[in-house]
Amino acid sequence: MRRERSPLPGELKRGRRTLRLSNLDKPFWPDEGITKGDLIAYYRDVAEVLVPHLRDRPFTMKRYPDGWQGKSFFQKQAPTHMPDWIPRTAQPASTREGEKKIIDYAVVNDDLALMWMANMGCIDLHAWSSRIDKPDRPDWVMFDLDPSEGATFENVVEVARLVKDTLDLLELQSFPKTSGSRGIHVLVPIARRHEFSEAREFAAIVGSALERTHPGLVTTAWSKAKRKGVLVDANQNRPGATNAMAYSVRPRAGAPVSTPLRWEEVVSGLDPAAFTMEAVLDRVALAGDLFEGVLGGKQSLRTALKDLR
Repeated sequence: MRRERSPLPGELKRGRRTLRLSNLDKPFWPDEGITKGDLIAYYRDVAEVLVPHLRDRPFTMKRYPDGWQGKSFFQKQAPTHMPDWIPRTAQPASTREGEKKIIDYAVVNDDLALMWMANMGCIDLHAWSSRIDKPDRPDWVMFDLDPSEGATFENVVEVARLVKDTLDLLELQSFPKTSGSRGIHVLVPIARRHEFSEAREFAAIVGSALERTHPGLVTTAWSKAKRKGVLVDANQNRPGATNAMAYSVRPRAGAPVSTPLRWEEVVSGLDPAAFTMEAVLDRVALAGDLFEGVLGGKQSLRTALKDLR
């Protein structure tokens, strides 16, 4: 049964700030009867736990103006028509041709800015793992677990448990979430004194060790033709890399959400498709933000890297 939500008005005001919403009845998931307005309402209702994970991070817009099955495009540069009450941050970037340029990224620091992004067709939310005051210092190490062709989500769960066991041996706390697609993300919150190169090295060493001890189940091969099993992708730990953030709706059938989990939930039978917008709002109402610990990371990689190298 669908949760009864307060209706979205066509215009929202906060002091001198005004947000005008448009095309709220537009089908974004036609088969499921989910509209653009439903998406915006979900982000309004989950904003209290979601916004802290976006705050002060360069935000990349990925827009689906015609819903999840329509054409999409990335937009790093904040559009000129973006309201001036949404902050911007100038950050260096490299083009595919190797040229250096400065991009003015949007920064989503409150629920009104979040709803503006959803109104622009941003289904899932992509932001950096570092913040604008220290853009070269990530807040976490990410283990992106992605099944290769022929691998199952059960295999992903098995590898996630192996990653946790390894991190436990290194006395590092970790937090899992569904990717909202076919994988699982495991985040290790760290103190902001580590560079991206250290985060990537750590993830790569752990991934390679698991590949050696569990051949056929774990792979670090970048070439899809050479992959067998579940890819442990360390390359997500690089400057400017983005993944769908916690509580992001994903552009897939059923509108699944990238959902924070307790480790005791990461077991055989876990169904990522069960984490719909309604289910996630129910989870938040009962348990709050299971990913809150990701934002308070003070863990050091120094001892772990010394032991692993």
